[in-house]
Amino acid sequence: MLAPEGAPAPRRHPGLRVAAGLALGIAAAIAVALYLGISGRALLSAARGARHGPLYVAAAGAIALLALQSLRWWLVMRAAVGIRYAHAFQAMAVGFLFNVLLPARGGDLLRVQYLGKRTGISRAKLLGTEIVDFGSDKLGWLIAFPLICSFGDPPRWLFRTAWLMGGVALVAVGVLALMGSRLGRGRPGRGDYGPRWLANLRAGFAVNHWKRLLTIQLMVAPLPWVWETAVVAWAGRSFGLSLTMVQAFSVLTAFNVATAVPSPGNVGSFEAGGTLALTTLGVPRDIALAFVFLYHLTQVVPTAALGALVLVARGEKIFGKGGFLRAGGASTPAPGNGDASGAACIDPVSGRA
Repeated sequence: MLAPEGAPAPRRHPGLRVAAGLALGIAAAIAVALYLGISGRALLSAARGARHGPLYVAAAGAIALLALQSLRWWLVMRAAVGIRYAHAFQAMAVGFLFNVLLPARGGDLLRVQYLGKRTGISRAKLLGTEIVDFGSDKLGWLIAFPLICSFGDPPRWLFRTAWLMGGVALVAVGVLALMGSRLGRGRPGRGDYGPRWLANLRAGFAVNHWKRLLTIQLMVAPLPWVWETAVVAWAGRSFGLSLTMVQAFSVLTAFNVATAVPSPGNVGSFEAGGTLALTTLGVPRDIALAFVFLYHLTQVVPTAALGALVLVARGEKIFGKGGFLRAGGASTPAPGNGDASGAACIDPVSGRA
């Protein structure tokens, strides 16, 4: 939620939320390991036998995946605000870094914070584009699903996931319709009712450019899903796994469903979901967990390092006074597109301003 600048910041304890999220994720991974009877010795033995080449390819694929996700968000933003692709890519990298440090994908809010501070664009408007991007991501899964299924027969549980994604997509379409409606709007020439940040938020949805948004859904949104499916299938070779595209897509979907556990960087939850999916495909339990753990590292380490490099190159701080993670802090927007006012600093842990 956004609040006017100057309002007193509530006391927050982000460290406790981070610790709680981390504990939940690790508990999920331990529970799966105990349920499947995976011993630590077997896990280490399986990890040592991995081939490094496919994992290096997966690490490079993580940067390419970030570029595709940034392209999708940038195309959404272009309908609402004028911005360069490089800004979107750098903000996405910074957001990924903070997703590793914060629970419940708090980095997604901080990429709005970072980009608003850097460009002077209203954070409320950027938040609107991020919400549209979130819906685009889920619609991209729905579009990629039948394409991937042409390569084989998906497991039955994947169809249940399709209903879940379809529900999210319907909610996203409903929100877009609400934001584009005349509800809460004044007469032409008199402006909209309500606070300025709400008008900026609605502008970020860019509902007047629905043809552009539809093109993004059909042409661009499925690309990150198809790309990472291929990366997962290739990375499986590090353990001698011959995953089909459908099997890799199932494992990738399990990764994303498991992120419902709000652990920083999806620690533990990622491993739990992926291991369960692989064991249903007949992969030995210790190899399944070892593969998912190492694959998770190939996705987290290079992308988080890139986000840290972006901040260091621009002289930004993460901790301490003026840092992005200073609880209750407020940042001063840079001069730019003029309407940065009306949105205070967003707390990435609670989601409040």
